[in-house]
Amino acid sequence: MKINIPKMNIESAHSDYIAMKDGSKTYNEFKAFSYYSPAYVVTNEDIRWVSELTSTEAKKVLTVMGSGEQPMFYSLNGATEIDTFDISFCAKAISDIKTVAIHKLSRKDYTHLLTDLHFSRNISSIPNIKQILSEIPKNSQTFIQQMNDCNIFSNGLSPQNYIDYLPTNEEFETMQKKISQPFKFIWTDIKSLHSRLIKEYDVINLSNILEYMKKEQIHSILASLRNYVRPEGYIIAQTGNWGIYKNRQAFYEASKKFKRWAKIGYIQKDKTNANSEMIAVLQRTR
Repeated sequence: MKINIPKMNIESAHSDYIAMKDGSKTYNEFKAFSYYSPAYVVTNEDIRWVSELTSTEAKKVLTVMGSGEQPMFYSLNGATEIDTFDISFCAKAISDIKTVAIHKLSRKDYTHLLTDLHFSRNISSIPNIKQILSEIPKNSQTFIQQMNDCNIFSNGLSPQNYIDYLPTNEEFETMQKKISQPFKFIWTDIKSLHSRLIKEYDVINLSNILEYMKKEQIHSILASLRNYVRPEGYIIAQTGNWGIYKNRQAFYEASKKFKRWAKIGYIQKDKTNANSEMIAVLQRTR
């Protein structure tokens, strides 16, 4: 089987962005998610809570890269082997910035940096960015420099809307001790993810990606990952209340379809609050 592995193409990356009157470039929203779509600078999901749920057993983790908080919080909660994936290279870029920035900056300056990155029209002009870029992996460094006038970190709302999802002072200090290098990154869309994997994990976190999939696609993706989560391990779909509602029938049918090797259920953060965050969880039983 031929494996589709993206190759960096700056010309193609620039073509995903539209020139504005001020000379900057903003992402073409009609393209949805792509190999160069903007990254979130702060997660919009409670990865702190989700990563704590499996803190005892999750030593080997595969998680969507997202904003970079995903692997950072799994590291905080005891994971010792963390691989990441994402369709967008911008996700790797923001994560690489963070793994250096937590050692270079105070938590206050770190938070300011994320806000600057989210709104920036000229990345090279951001305070503290030069010393950070000089220490991140070369491929991310070159990509960021060549995309300097593009808003590659502008996905979602302002970081101020998700301030509670940022590391606390204590978490920030612990991350400084536990995170010493960039996270391994697999550049792929979720449909091809299984073709890039070579080992089993205790937990595979798909974030809310399945919200964008049809029922048949959800079933295909879950089945394709069976051999890469250990028996008794978990595949987590952090879909939130809206995503759970949208995909409830798909998960119900999957629970019947995969009953010989898996069970699927839901975990809600606050059972006394019907609106609190909820995730779908598949546990491999054999």
